[in-house]
Amino acid sequence: MTELFREVQIPFLAVVLLAGAVGKALPHGRTPNLTRYRGGAFALGVGATEAVLGILLLTTSLFAVRLASVVFFATATSVVADLVRRGSDQACGCFGRLSTAPARRLGVVRAAVLTGAAVMAAEAPGTGVRILASADGRSAALLAVDCVVFLAVSPEVVDAIEHRLHPIPCELRDVPLDATYAALRPSAAWRDHAASLTSAEPTDVWRELCHRYLVYPGEVDGRAVEVVFAVPVDGGSAAVRAGVAWDSGWERQDDDSGPQRVHSPIGGR
Repeated sequence: MTELFREVQIPFLAVVLLAGAVGKALPHGRTPNLTRYRGGAFALGVGATEAVLGILLLTTSLFAVRLASVVFFATATSVVADLVRRGSDQACGCFGRLSTAPARRLGVVRAAVLTGAAVMAAEAPGTGVRILASADGRSAALLAVDCVVFLAVSPEVVDAIEHRLHPIPCELRDVPLDATYAALRPSAAWRDHAASLTSAEPTDVWRELCHRYLVYPGEVDGRAVEVVFAVPVDGGSAAVRAGVAWDSGWERQDDDSGPQRVHSPIGGR
């Protein structure tokens, strides 16, 4: 049973490495704060290393590959431990956009568990593909145990459960401006007014409770206007809304074209 447990670590580690690589490669999922060394290129380089190691674990039994895996996970443990020790607000970026919370001790535990699994599997015979091909009920049960332990020590899973049980009110959520743009551009409101906009960049942005407001300059019937978009920040299903406003010195504004601007905008959050 001990030998079997050592063997199943090979495909398990390969899947973890490939999942990390995919997470870093996803659009908008490149986390530059992967370590103290900032830069999207570095994060992509780490993702490429994970992909190569994951594929090699599945296709070869070379000891050099197993040793490289031990070094990789040991280095990750050291990096995350250093972030925690320094009280840094940086995320480990282990799984791209899923790992955006500041590094904490649970992440160190996970990295250490993976390092231990890599050490245990260093001299296990066979490739990951062969081990999976010959897997039986016991192998499947051991892999399931690995997965349960991995999920139990994953900060991303713990955070997801915590947020599900105790959701943060939308007015208190810290939502990046990029996320607002990502919600605005595909919306029906944007498509309806895009042709009348004279700039692709907003002139004002501010946040009020559960909405972020973006003001774009535009032109309607030869008249300079401002198109105000109200974008929900809670990630829910509420639609993006828009209104058209112009200087009050013009003739009376139509009721259905949106409110005139009377708010003094503040910086977006």
